[in-house]
Amino acid sequence: MDCDYLVIGGGAAGCIVARRLADRLTDEVVLLEAGPSDEGNPRATQLSRLDEQDDSYDWGYNARPVHGGRHAIGYPRAKMLGGCANHNDCAFIAPFASDLERWVELGATGWGPADMASHLANIEESIHIESSPPGNALSRAFVDTARKLGLAERDFRANPGAGCGWFPLNARGDLRQSSSIACLHPLNGLPDNLRVLTGITARSLLIENGVARGAETDKGVISARREVILCAGSINTPQLLMLSGIGPGMHLQDMGIPVICDLPGVGENLLDHVAANVACELGKPCPPWDRTPCEAIAMRRIDPAAPAPELLYHFVLTLREKYRDRTFYDGSVDGIKIAPNVTRPKSRGSLRLASPDPALAPNIDLNYLSDPEGHDRRILLEGLRFARRLAQEEPLGAWIAREIHPGPQVTSDEDLLEAALESCETVYHAAGTCAMGARDDPRAVVTPDLAVHGIDRLRIADASVFPDMVTVNICNTVMMVAEKAADLVVQSA
Repeated sequence: MDCDYLVIGGGAAGCIVARRLADRLTDEVVLLEAGPSDEGNPRATQLSRLDEQDDSYDWGYNARPVHGGRHAIGYPRAKMLGGCANHNDCAFIAPFASDLERWVELGATGWGPADMASHLANIEESIHIESSPPGNALSRAFVDTARKLGLAERDFRANPGAGCGWFPLNARGDLRQSSSIACLHPLNGLPDNLRVLTGITARSLLIENGVARGAETDKGVISARREVILCAGSINTPQLLMLSGIGPGMHLQDMGIPVICDLPGVGENLLDHVAANVACELGKPCPPWDRTPCEAIAMRRIDPAAPAPELLYHFVLTLREKYRDRTFYDGSVDGIKIAPNVTRPKSRGSLRLASPDPALAPNIDLNYLSDPEGHDRRILLEGLRFARRLAQEEPLGAWIAREIHPGPQVTSDEDLLEAALESCETVYHAAGTCAMGARDDPRAVVTPDLAVHGIDRLRIADASVFPDMVTVNICNTVMMVAEKAADLVVQSA
C-alpha cells in the first residue's frame, strides 16, 4: 500500500494530525491504528461507562516497582482509535504559560505561549469543553473544605491557577470529545484523501539511506512518499524507533538490532505526574456521580515564587486500585481518594526494549521520587499532609468514617514517605521519551520542527516530545502538539 503521508498511531494526536493534513493538502494520508475503531462502541465513547472498558482496549503494560516498593504498577495505554482520550476521565486543562516558557528555555524555539496561542484556540474551536456539573454533594464538600482551608474557588478552564473547583472536561454531556470523535466521526464521511486503518500494528519503520520510507506492519508494508509521522505515544513511539534501529546504540546492539542511528535520548526523560493518596472509607453512601468519579480538583502553590502550583489534588469518588497484584484499601467499597500529585517533577524515568520481538512489552521504569535534591519527595509529603487536613475538616470530614491508607498509625514524615513509596501511583501522564530540544542538543530526539535527528522525512507528534512536564493533565497539550505538527508539515509540503 502506498500513500503520501503515513501517520502511525490513531490517538489524541494522530487523529488531529491526519485530519488536518487531509483537509489542507490534496496528498493521500493514511492513519494507522493498532486497536479497533471506537465508532459505535459506547463503552469507548460514553464517559460514564469508563469502568466498562476491557483489556482489548489496552496494551496491558506494567511499570517496574518504584524504588522502595515491591509491586508492579499497572500502566494502561489505550489501544483504540481515539487513544487515551477514549480511556480517561476527560480532564482537559490548557498548559500554563510558564510550562511553555520552560520548553523554550530547554531549546524548543517557537513553542512559547505566544507561538502556541493560535493552536490552543484551534482546540477550543474543534473540541467541545465543559465543566463537571457541580451537583454532587460529596464533591461539593471537598471544594467547600478546600475553600475553608484557604484556596479560592476558580474556573479552571478560563483561569487556571492555585485554587479549587470543577474539572473542565473534553465532553459533550456523556459523549467524549476525543480527537477521533471530534475530528473523524463519522468515519464514512471522511475526505477522499484520508484512509483510517484500524487493527493493524506497525512492527518497524522502513529506513533507506537515512530516509523514512514507510512502515512494516503485521499486515504488510505501507510506503510513504513524503513523510512518516509517529503519533504512537510516549511508550510505543520510542519502542518503535528502537525496534527500527533508532536509539541508544549499545542497547540496540545488546538486543541484536542493527544500529541505523545512534540516538541516546530515545527512551530517556520519561516524565509522569507521580501521585500518592489519602484513602478514606465513607460513613454514608457516596452520592452517584454524573459522568466521572473525578469531578473536583484543587491546586496549591507551596513556594510563593514558584511559576505554577506544585501540587494538583484529584478528588476521586471511588477506591480505584492501580497495582496489579495487591490491594491497599482493605476491601472497602464506599470510599474516596484525595490524591495529590507533583505537578512539575524533577525525577526522570526511562524505557528500554525487553526483546527485539515487537509483540513483547518494553521495560518501563518510572523512577518516581528519585531526584537527588529530594524535591519530589518533599512536595508529595506536603501534599499528603494537606490531604489529611482536608479529610479531617468540615464539611468533608462529616462524610469520613476512617482513614484506610496510609492509616492513622502512620504519623511521622519518615513513615508517611515510606507509605508513599510503597503505594505511589501513576496519573497516566507518560511523556518526554523522545524529547524536543535545540538542533545541537545531543540529548534531544527531535528538533523544534519535530524532525527526528539523523533521519529525513520522519517526525514525531505526541506526548513523547515534551521537553519537560506540564503542570496539568496532559491531553490538551498533546492536542496542541498535534495542531502545531500539522502546521509544520503543511509548511514544508
